[in-house]
Amino acid sequence: DILAFMAQPPDDYEVLRERMRNLPEVSSENLEPLFHNLEADMVYGTGGNLALVPPVLRKYWGRFLEEGDFASWYEVVVWFQNLTAEDRETAGKYLGFEHLDLRRYDGLATSGGLGLLPSYKADKADRAERDLLARDILTGEEKQRLFDLADQFDLLLGDPRDEEKFEFWRGYLRDKRDLHRKHPDYLASLDLPRADDLSAALDYLVGLDDLAHQDRANALGEQIPKQPFLVNFLPILDNQTLLLLFARFSGRDPLPQGATLQATASFVERLGLFGSEVDRVLSQGRREPSLGAVELLAFLQRSEFGPEEDLKLFFELLRDGDHGTAGEVVQALDRDTFKRLMEPVPYHLRTLLEPREFLEQLAVTTDAGELEFEQGIATLLAEPSGNFTVDEPFLNEMYQVVATRGGTGAQHVLRVLGQPLFPLEEFIQRQPEAAVALLADNIQQATDLVSGSDPVVSPPARIIYRLIYADPALASRLIQQFEHRGQEELVVESLAYIAYDQDRLARVPGLPISLEQDGEFLERLLRDQGVDWLGQRLGQAFDLFEARSRAGQVSRDFNSQFRTTLEAATSTLSDDSMVSQLGEIIAKAAAGGDGG
Repeated sequence: DILAFMAQPPDDYEVLRERMRNLPEVSSENLEPLFHNLEADMVYGTGGNLALVPPVLRKYWGRFLEEGDFASWYEVVVWFQNLTAEDRETAGKYLGFEHLDLRRYDGLATSGGLGLLPSYKADKADRAERDLLARDILTGEEKQRLFDLADQFDLLLGDPRDEEKFEFWRGYLRDKRDLHRKHPDYLASLDLPRADDLSAALDYLVGLDDLAHQDRANALGEQIPKQPFLVNFLPILDNQTLLLLFARFSGRDPLPQGATLQATASFVERLGLFGSEVDRVLSQGRREPSLGAVELLAFLQRSEFGPEEDLKLFFELLRDGDHGTAGEVVQALDRDTFKRLMEPVPYHLRTLLEPREFLEQLAVTTDAGELEFEQGIATLLAEPSGNFTVDEPFLNEMYQVVATRGGTGAQHVLRVLGQPLFPLEEFIQRQPEAAVALLADNIQQATDLVSGSDPVVSPPARIIYRLIYADPALASRLIQQFEHRGQEELVVESLAYIAYDQDRLARVPGLPISLEQDGEFLERLLRDQGVDWLGQRLGQAFDLFEARSRAGQVSRDFNSQFRTTLEAATSTLSDDSMVSQLGEIIAKAAAGGDGG
């Protein structure tokens, strides 16, 4: 059922579907992130609102969830986009909406200030009361997290452990500092053994917020011997301050010893090891990037390129110690070393180099040899950063290079488009002219590429959907190729993919939808395949989705939306006889599927 949801045409649940497509490394070969999010995280991802659960998955949640204040994902988008930055961050801690890609939904109407606990049915006074209630609930939750820190603190003490996830603990401790900033008197009011120490330590750290890095390090250097408990919270500090602080405590003045948080102990141990290494690389890199690259390679060889968490911390320190020099040093590395680093620190490398510089290190350039070019793209796609917004500019640069090379050597570029991880759908959207030219150059190979597209992330019908917008003529040719190959099911699915275009375009004018292109697509199919063929295939589409609607797999309005879109698309055509013929075909097909 999860896979069925991912393969369905864009509809009222497309916002959630897009979120699933943006999960790191999700594909038909790696379904775990998808299953986890649509099973374990469904309540978080939908705010516990049954109305936001796709119809095909509702049978699993109907016993536990109820329909809430949002009747649709469109209402969610309007509400979330109109929150203040602070309220959006607050809401994001409890709802999964912060992970949605809403950049194409800016055209939606404003909400009129629904507050943190929204209700489209409540009047203004009731909304204000609900907003106060929501803030009281959140305040209680925030104080509970501070209570848990004080109550369970001693359980977290211990020796360093190699497998510690520094970023998790850094985020955890910074969250507690931020909560203490919001509720400065709460910890001190608790009758718990660790409460006073925690309150005093967090008070001191909050007071350092406005100091420069060196001043912050100096202040901590003076305070830590007097208040050793502060050592527990070193991961809160930014990396530049940490490097300066550890330089102060090296040699004769070690940091205070004693029981500390396990994660902090691991963090401190590694900082002690890496601080001098980072200084050495940056010092040589300022003289000459190639010298810094030699030092960096020597460190990597001594550490045998691991462990992964150590390398992540090292490259964070390197970046924050001197971003410009660090980037020049990494750019001076040989390509083999750079590619070897792509597996453990793909995110960090992307934060150090501009997209063009990054791709040059992978030989993804217009003048690279065909083999190294193809291998470079394979490496780029196999090692994403883990954040689709970070990856996006690097992928866009790749699309540009692929488009440029496509004009000089289509065959080897088609091989690139056929790589299992290549995002063909996104390439079509970002470089439509180049994509259409490449695919149209070899229609048989293009048919193979589309047929073999990842059935989870970009099923074949979805590729056709994007091509309808980019070039209806090519989309029609591919549909006919599917027909000739006996892939009738794919033909029917592809025809139905435009079902919600009229409704979605009316709601969100900025979406990549064109009823004119939909109309041209239908016209070309009619001219090339004839009345009987188009009528039969559209009728099958209506029948198929009527059955799915009755089975609770898609929304009950699917066929009515489908018919509305077909009629709206047909009305954009200039040939009156074609409009008339298509109108009759659509009416007959819809009647057969109970779509009227």
